[in-house]
Amino acid sequence: MKPFFLILISLVTLQACGDENSLQEANVYEVKNIGELATTEYTIGKIIKLEDQSEEWYKYGERRILISCKAKVKAGIDLNQIEEGDIMVVGQKITIKLPPVKIISFHIDPNQVITEMEEINGFRDDFTQKEKSIFLKQGELAIREELPETGIIEDANKSADIFLIEFYQKMGFEKVTVIHSTKFYED
Repeated sequence: MKPFFLILISLVTLQACGDENSLQEANVYEVKNIGELATTEYTIGKIIKLEDQSEEWYKYGERRILISCKAKVKAGIDLNQIEEGDIMVVGQKITIKLPPVKIISFHIDPNQVITEMEEINGFRDDFTQKEKSIFLKQGELAIREELPETGIIEDANKSADIFLIEFYQKMGFEKVTVIHSTKFYED
């Protein structure tokens, strides 16, 4: 009975060592091959309002316009930015330090750009398409400036956590710790 028990303990010990060795040999930087990981998508609406009163005496009247638009914004983590030393392995535990959340795509659908109201009075000309494009660009800049306040950064980080914890648990790690950057950047 004793020899059987010793063989069983030896096999369990070898198996445990084999698992730990396979974790040490696992390519933990393989996650970089994923590249840009879009983890969150928001649709954000914006109303752009302009009241244009001419200061020139020969252009009597006012112009007003109200344009609504919607932008689809995808945020996530560029896993290519992970550098040597950002991943630490200690036994069955792994800690990964992520680069900052970034905007992966930003798209305003032209079909979602609607002139809600346009009012011209006096001797003023209608708004040109060029002027409307300039207003729309201002709306895009306003959306981009307000992105950090929408919660998209926090949601992108939470979704990245879920993905990375599952990714490394499938590699055999028991404890996965993800550390996030407090920065935010756009390309």
